Amino acid sequence: MIRRLCLTAAFSALVATSAVGQVVRFETTVGNFDMVLNPANNPVLQGHVDNMLQYVESDRYRGSWINRAAPNFVLQMGGFYSHTQRVPMTIEHTHSVGSFGTIAGEPAAENSGLSNTVGTVALALSGLPTGGTNQDSGSSSFFVNLTDNNFLDADFTVFAMIPDMTTINNIMALMQTDLTQDPEFGAGSGNLAFENVPLEDNGFQVFIKHTYVINDTLEAARVRAGIAPVMAASLAGGGSGGAASSALVSPSVVPEPASIVLLLAGLAALGIRRR
Repeated sequence: MIRRLCLTAAFSALVATSAVGQVVRFETTVGNFDMVLNPANNPVLQGHVDNMLQYVESDRYRGSWINRAAPNFVLQMGGFYSHTQRVPMTIEHTHSVGSFGTIAGEPAAENSGLSNTVGTVALALSGLPTGGTNQDSGSSSFFVNLTDNNFLDADFTVFAMIPDMTTINNIMALMQTDLTQDPEFGAGSGNLAFENVPLEDNGFQVFIKHTYVINDTLEAARVRAGIAPVMAASLAGGGSGGAASSALVSPSVVPEPASIVLLLAGLAALGIRRR
């Protein structure tokens, strides 16, 4: 009888835990990684959870490529795709992931209780013409923090965590190409979206092959169990790494969404043709 009660209690705890955060799996050409959505079970972040699930469940990330592997900063993806495995010849052959629209921001410093520390995930944002960051410009593009970037907390919403960074680190270890140095590509100097594009040994870009929600209760629980150290560091707000980074990284290098980059590039190309 006691054993039965213990098993019942354990199952109830497992079910309760499974409701805390859905788990999404990203299959890439370099390996898979899992993302735990809203690990703190904060209702303020439900909009960001729903936003991510829209892209995952509609499979809009399929065929998109990881475009920014900025060392000691962020790994960014979810913004671009092209119809070739190799780097497209020009920026005009690069397309934005279809957007469901922008979402209102919930900056980490104000609402989420979490911080932009190692292993956490936030939506990319665009800058304002007058300076600063548009907190309500997030859509499909997101980034994984590679260090304590807590200076981003004032503007960026932390809504998920990566419990196992193995695949992320493997992508960061790949060679990179700076497309802003290729005049034929046409990205232009200072275009952050194409400065640190990771490439596999065969010269192919790193692609997202498939994304899906893990519905297996035990598998999802196993993944969630790995976020404990990431959660502890994020709740603590990071360490001195964030402060050091803030002194080195200006607002002009914060992660930006793909649509803005392509719009500006398109306008520039149009201007050149007109001239």
